[in-house]
Amino acid sequence: MAAPLQLTDVAHGEQKGWRRSQHLVDSLPYVDGLTPQEKAAVDKLIEEEMRSSSKKPTDYLNELPPLPETRFKGDELLEKEMARVAAGEPMQAMDTARYNLDPPPPTKRNDHNAWRTALDNAHAQLEHQYNRLLNLELLLKFGPDSWRLHNEALSAFVTRLQEQLAAVKQQVDTLNRERQLQHSFVTNSISSTNCNAACPQVDTLNRERKLQQHAAGSELGKLEAEYLGLVHKNMDIEAACRGLEAEIAAMREALPRDGSGSAADGQQAAAEQQQQGGQPNGVGEPAEGMQD
Repeated sequence: MAAPLQLTDVAHGEQKGWRRSQHLVDSLPYVDGLTPQEKAAVDKLIEEEMRSSSKKPTDYLNELPPLPETRFKGDELLEKEMARVAAGEPMQAMDTARYNLDPPPPTKRNDHNAWRTALDNAHAQLEHQYNRLLNLELLLKFGPDSWRLHNEALSAFVTRLQEQLAAVKQQVDTLNRERQLQHSFVTNSISSTNCNAACPQVDTLNRERKLQQHAAGSELGKLEAEYLGLVHKNMDIEAACRGLEAEIAAMREALPRDGSGSAADGQQAAAEQQQQGGQPNGVGEPAEGMQD
């Protein structure tokens, strides 16, 4: 039996107190499926059990009821065909000589009956070709509607088969549940001989564990779907950010790379500031002795 999955690391520090020497089980037996290793182990146990069994495959068939008699018993044609298939003989090929338009052989070129036979064969072939043309014209005229009706009939047939399949699956599920109940009853009956008052508590504990694990499985499925949605959203956001970064890089490439424009702007701003602030001290002022 496969060992339960165990966490090798502890989420919040080392285990202390009552958690010391305890194993954290990361498994939901009632929810999780079998791993390939566990399935291989189960198949190996089944094969060992089958090898140790005294029954042969034919013994299982002998326990089944006999097959009903066929309705075609006594049919000479079917019995002959079944004998041919049992002997492994090939099926006789279809004779296509009657579809040829061969003239009479050279030895009977002057025979009136031979020419009459060849002429009758030609008339039959001509009529057959005429019938083929009629069938093609009818197919071109009424074929689409006929195929449409045929497809509708096939769809209805498929629907009936699906309903029958669903009914059979339901019967199989019901039978499996009944077998599980019988197995549980037999197991409880066998274990009751060596079981004490703790058996009802064990059954109650197993039921509680099953309910809790199913609830945890539903919650885990919901969280997994939410996680996948967030991952998809993050991928969309990352793609949008990369697009914006590409646009910003393209805009930066479009700007002038030399500083000529910036220097010219700085000189123009300095000239405007000088005009607004006036001329410097000592420039344009009259001399002190020349004021009179």
